[in-house]
Amino acid sequence: MKKTMRPGYLAILLALLSLAAGAWEPYDNVIAVVNSKPIVASEVEGHFNIIKGQKKITAKNRTFELSRVLDKFIEDALVEESAYEVSIIISDKRVVEHLEKMMRPLMARNVKSAEELDKLVSTLNGQIIAIIEAERELKKYPKIDERLAKFIAYIENSQKMPFPDFFEELRKQMRREQIMSIAIGASPPTTEEAKKWYKENKGKLGFEVKIKHILIRPRGNSITAEKEANDKLSAIRNKILKGESFEKMAIANSEDPGSASKGGDLDWVMLAELDPYFANNVFQMSRIGQVSPVFKSAFGYHIVKYFGRRAVTYEKVEPMIMNRIYGEKMLEQFKKWVVRRKKESEIIIYMDNYIKG
Repeated sequence: MKKTMRPGYLAILLALLSLAAGAWEPYDNVIAVVNSKPIVASEVEGHFNIIKGQKKITAKNRTFELSRVLDKFIEDALVEESAYEVSIIISDKRVVEHLEKMMRPLMARNVKSAEELDKLVSTLNGQIIAIIEAERELKKYPKIDERLAKFIAYIENSQKMPFPDFFEELRKQMRREQIMSIAIGASPPTTEEAKKWYKENKGKLGFEVKIKHILIRPRGNSITAEKEANDKLSAIRNKILKGESFEKMAIANSEDPGSASKGGDLDWVMLAELDPYFANNVFQMSRIGQVSPVFKSAFGYHIVKYFGRRAVTYEKVEPMIMNRIYGEKMLEQFKKWVVRRKKESEIIIYMDNYIKG
């Protein structure tokens, strides 16, 4: 018997054919197309929700802010397309190597030698890649080192986004920076420009403090372990207040390998370089020779001895100023590049009530 096509099947087939023949239409959740790359609403909304956690967005401004998120996705699509054209690939390993620059100084306080630090960082790098692969494959996260867990928690708290999202944002940023350096280019700032910027903005740079500290780490995550660490440091503080040498107590008891042998001396340090909880407690100190109460940071329990503060010196912030000026120059050139690239591309926006920036 000859089979006939039922009307329902015919309708589906015609719909598929019309979809294939007519480029991208505003169907389902596609809200923009950059050349041949679709941008879907769920991804834009997801990033918008992260932005809402970082700053207050009123109902009146919602559409405007959502439009700006879509603009960023469009820019990212243009960057990704350009990266493909010049064979730029930002692998997981490269992102982890970038993350290592943030992680290494923090982990240095947990070890006693450079060799031990290298070994620890190598292990943690592998665990980060395992987390990202598990996220990508929708698998259960692997077990990770407690120190890495604290680092990830610090990232998530400070950036107000899940670690895998931060990882991908970092990848996009690295891709953008490489495209900017290859396709755009900007002259590096001169020393004269940097010193001029320092002179004009010196008051905004804050200050640096000279401090010594003693660190005691809990032996585990239990309430008992936390209490034991707190009690041990409280006893040490009481001895210091009764006349014991802070420096000798630091050498004998501090668990910060970077400063214990120096009597807990951290020398002159910018508050921005410190753990936020640590910095907040130091910020409240003003009397030379003052010993702080016991407080907790991401690294454990501390007491701090305060020796003074001063305006941040130029030498201390020169690299930061150079990077800032160079970044501003690159950003200015990048904006021009985006305008030019948009004119050269086919960009269709289907988002309802999109507000042009």
